[in-house]
Amino acid sequence: MYREMLSFLSGDDWPVAPGEYDGLPCIDTRFIGTDAAWDCRAHPYDPFGQLAFESILPLTVAAEHRAAVLELVARTNWRLLTGAFQVDLNTGAVLFRTMIFLSHGGELTPELCRGLVYSNVLTVDRCLAEFTAVAGGALVDGAFERLAL
Repeated sequence: MYREMLSFLSGDDWPVAPGEYDGLPCIDTRFIGTDAAWDCRAHPYDPFGQLAFESILPLTVAAEHRAAVLELVARTNWRLLTGAFQVDLNTGAVLFRTMIFLSHGGELTPELCRGLVYSNVLTVDRCLAEFTAVAGGALVDGAFERLAL
C-alpha cells in the first residue's frame, strides 16, 4: 500500500517525503487549502489491509479551550459520513483521519487513493476556520452552526 499511495501522491503533484509515525513508515506531505496549509501523512498497516490518511491541523488547543474543542469534535464527527476529528488531550494537537480497509488482498487503486486523500483534506478545509475559532475561545454553538455538514 505504501508504494501505491506514494505513486498516487507523486503523480498528483503532492510534495512527498518518507517519514515515520509511531515507529512505522509513513509518507509525509502537505496540503494548501483555502485559508491555510497543513501537514498530512499517509501510513499503511499492510498486515491488516488498512491505510490511514491524516491531516494535522495547524493549531494547538490550549488546555483552557480543550473542552470546547472536544465538544465541537463530538458534534462534527456525529454528522460526518467518513473520517473523524481527534484531539490529543496531552498536547492539544488536532487531526482528521480517514481510513480504508482492503480485505483479502484487495487492490489499492488510484481512485481509492484519491477518495481517501481528498475526502480528508476537503473536509479539513471546510472545517478548519471553525476549529481555529473555538481553539481561540469562540463559542461552540455558533461555530457548529457555521459548519456546512
